[in-house]
Amino acid sequence: MGLMKIDPGLIIWTLLIFGVLLVILGRFVWRPVLDAVRKREEMIRESVQQAERMQAEATAAMEEQKAALEQQRREMAETIKRSKTDSEKLAAEARERAKREAAEMVEQARRQIDEERKQAIQAVRTEAVEIALAAASHLLQKSLEEESHRRIVGEFLDALPESLDRH
Repeated sequence: MGLMKIDPGLIIWTLLIFGVLLVILGRFVWRPVLDAVRKREEMIRESVQQAERMQAEATAAMEEQKAALEQQRREMAETIKRSKTDSEKLAAEARERAKREAAEMVEQARRQIDEERKQAIQAVRTEAVEIALAAASHLLQKSLEEESHRRIVGEFLDALPESLDRH
């Protein structure tokens, strides 16, 4: 019984025990281990697929958000542009209205000046008639009636602006 000697009984028993062990391990150990490895591999594959889907969804959401932000920027720029245009239009309308009101005020002032000038001329005429009547009455010592004096002096004063315009 040396170590180098081959014992056929030992070889048979060893092979028999090894075969039984393979059958037992194959049936009770390897199958559950392989099933667990397959399940773990499937779970990892699903996790990777889910992570890829989530990454794709996140990318799509980012793109949508970028597009929405760009749309908001465009709308804001358009609103600012519209507001600027509206304010310029309102300013132009206000300037135009101010010009019209100023022109109306100038025209009203001119009319008022004309009216006051006419009133002043009329007052001067009336005063001149009174002075002329007083002077004529004094000179003529009431030789004519007062109504005739007034008519004559009025005609003279009416003709007076024409004679002044000629000079």
